[in-house]
Amino acid sequence: MASILKRKNKNGTSHWRAVVRLKGYPTVCNHFDRKQEAEDWAQQVERQIKMGQFKFERVNIHRTFSDLVQRYISDGALEHLKAQRDAIRHMNYWKERLSSYALVHVTPELLSKERLLLIDMPTLKGKKRTSATVNRYIAALSSCLTYACRRLRWIDENPCFNLIKLKESKGRDRILSEDEASRLISACRENNNPYLYCIVLMAITTGMRQGEILQLKWDQIDFKNQLGHLKETKNGRPRSVPLVDEVVEELKRLHESKDPHKQLVFASKTAFGEIDIKKPWQAALARAGITNLRFHDIRHSFATLAAHLLPGASKLLVYSV
Repeated sequence: MASILKRKNKNGTSHWRAVVRLKGYPTVCNHFDRKQEAEDWAQQVERQIKMGQFKFERVNIHRTFSDLVQRYISDGALEHLKAQRDAIRHMNYWKERLSSYALVHVTPELLSKERLLLIDMPTLKGKKRTSATVNRYIAALSSCLTYACRRLRWIDENPCFNLIKLKESKGRDRILSEDEASRLISACRENNNPYLYCIVLMAITTGMRQGEILQLKWDQIDFKNQLGHLKETKNGRPRSVPLVDEVVEELKRLHESKDPHKQLVFASKTAFGEIDIKKPWQAALARAGITNLRFHDIRHSFATLAAHLLPGASKLLVYSV
């Protein structure tokens, strides 16, 4: 039974995808610019399969990795991913490396050699990729090949399944001490950026990620119950975060002077997107005399400090007042 589906391309144009599925035979797919061409092709393929004249191996030989990546992206397979931008960057790398290969020649042996090259190849900044980064490149490739195997039936199995995952180094264990937290909060309060103090205050007292904080909108702030409602999180599940008195006071102050045309709590004055706090963050660290600290380390610090200072998360701020 053939299915004719209309798909949109990223450039705004459309194409017609023809999918032929007959019980007991591999699925055969192709795409065309016109619907009539897709229907004619599907009828011809169905007839050839039923008569035993269709050469399935020829289809696979002519399917290249470049064809797969184009179909993978145009079919919207990446749209559900949180790190869509990273996944597209990874796929562009693999497309550049493997575009000329027919899918039947993308073997575990080939991918093993390509992984060694990826490990040895320096980044644009001249640095060597970590094992974790290489694993993410392979994971993106594996997802694409799984799509080719399970959804398109272009290959029989995913060759990435034969690659053993590289051992990754242990994560950072940098913890913000109470004295450092006090100096950091004071430095952020004195910073010229009008948002930095509230952002860091929120991170220390809630453990929220930087992206979650910067993407907050005013309709997600419940002043009455002192809650922040996160609709999109890293694990895909919404959650509500209690806000301490000091954070609520700062948010009320920002709310009084907010731009009615902008939804973000920490809105840029010159644009409608998220703000970039890299420079004010580095300036605050320098002023506080703190080294080797990333913003995400605050999340780890929250868990450690809260274990000693809860109940009463506002105690985290006693030494900053």
